[in-house]
Amino acid sequence: MNIGSVIKYYRSKNNMTQSQLADGICSISHLSKIESNTYTPHESTIEALLLKMGVQWKKEIAKRSRLERQLNDFVTCSLHYDLDEMKLQYEKLQLDNDYIQSTDLVNQYELYKFRYYLYIKDQTRADRQKAMLERMKNSFTEAEAWMHQLFLSLYYTMANKKELAMEYVNSLDGGIQSIPQKFEGEFYYQKARLLIMHEQYELSAHFAELSVQYFKLNYNYIRLLHAQLLLAINYMRRNLLVQAAGIFEVLKRNTRLTDQQELYHQTLYNFAELLKTRHDHNQAFDLLTELHDILPKDTYFYKAVLVSLIETAVEVGADAWNYVRELRELAAGPEDEYFLLYLNYFEKRNFSQPDLLAYSEEKMFPFFRKHGYIRESKKIALELAEHFKSAKQWEKAMYYQSYYDRNGG
Repeated sequence: MNIGSVIKYYRSKNNMTQSQLADGICSISHLSKIESNTYTPHESTIEALLLKMGVQWKKEIAKRSRLERQLNDFVTCSLHYDLDEMKLQYEKLQLDNDYIQSTDLVNQYELYKFRYYLYIKDQTRADRQKAMLERMKNSFTEAEAWMHQLFLSLYYTMANKKELAMEYVNSLDGGIQSIPQKFEGEFYYQKARLLIMHEQYELSAHFAELSVQYFKLNYNYIRLLHAQLLLAINYMRRNLLVQAAGIFEVLKRNTRLTDQQELYHQTLYNFAELLKTRHDHNQAFDLLTELHDILPKDTYFYKAVLVSLIETAVEVGADAWNYVRELRELAAGPEDEYFLLYLNYFEKRNFSQPDLLAYSEEKMFPFFRKHGYIRESKKIALELAEHFKSAKQWEKAMYYQSYYDRNGG
């Protein structure tokens, strides 16, 4: 316990000068050393200083112990993805925010506040917290510095800066042996997540399987669902469709039973994408229709579901134009270029095949490649390669086929 900081906290709270507090107990210079934590006083001096401010030393020790338990609960909620309870613990800790700043709990407290803001996708508060931690990092222990790096990787993932996120997570490999075991699962999961975003599927599968094993062994059931979803997506991208489908079926049931709505929605969407790959468009259409009916309409995810619904509706012979019109109404902002490209693509499909291919080559492929949409750029590249092969335009066919074969660069 940083007792000097605690004494300084109460002295400031009581609007006392060092001279007033030290009078009759110790010298001003002695008090100054105590408050800067450069000198640890005798317990009788601590009790006298605190008592002069109406504070009892034993109650102070009990308060410190209570805050430590609350902070441990806050961390545990984070590790187990118990966001409702984490919010309650956060609100309790906020009541003692100023006091915690005077204790040795402050670094872990501020680090996990950062993690909490990332969980709830509060970009503004996450930005402020990131700046604060940058000022604090020289006081971090080895374990705290490691967590800071991990949380920065999560921060840059949320900001869609995948390369920077990968740099931070790669820097963690060397320190994993000295970190408490309870953080290993988070590291494996984040590493697998970033590797799959970089289309490094086999290495991603290795870390995804490690995270699944870790969360299973530690009875961390909600994070286990996250890791299994990541593993299923990995299998799907590697065309291990039977294995992926088996996991998706389990996830459909378990995410619903545990009331993990966001995970349930992600499971339905990705399972539908797998079913489309297997040409089981009717079942995919059913899953996407369920999502369409339950998702909030003001989200990026909802617009992504509409794109997939339009594709699937065309395959099953359903009316796709209602979805096209709905997406046209929702995709009105400058951030919606991805969806506008797809809208124009779907509309051109009904008129001119040459116009459609020209649009794919001149607009869609360059956009997807520039912005890192690897899966989409590969899909367009394969369509263009097949077209140029049939047209015997071998140079272009070779270019797009090579792009597809090397996993989009």
